[in-house]
Amino acid sequence: MTQTLDQQRAALAWGYATAGMAQHGKEYKGLAKGAPALIMNSGLMPTLAFYAGKGTAAQQLLDHLICGMSGRLSGQKLAISQGMRLFPEFMKMLQSCASHDYMRYTDEALEQLKWIRQFVDAVPEH
Repeated sequence: MTQTLDQQRAALAWGYATAGMAQHGKEYKGLAKGAPALIMNSGLMPTLAFYAGKGTAAQQLLDHLICGMSGRLSGQKLAISQGMRLFPEFMKMLQSCASHDYMRYTDEALEQLKWIRQFVDAVPEH
């Protein structure tokens, strides 16, 4: 049986929310809750750069977003923590891609965050 795109995103987001809450608790939760507004107000690239320069919870959320966007839009199945290591290359790709592709990445990040934001409330803190 084939999964819908929302089911695929939900499965990814559940894993991301579980890992983020287990390692960083309320800090990850707060970042995940605020991320869509930050992307909408500042843009995808400035938001990713902001998270790269912050603490480990922000870097974990950044890693989750890059892994999710890469898997969905580039077909790259990245293991957790590979996204953060690929951050410079990912930013270069966003800088040089066509505007419609940049919007696809922005939309995908927002779709992922929709699920992560809901799941951080359901996952117990450790």
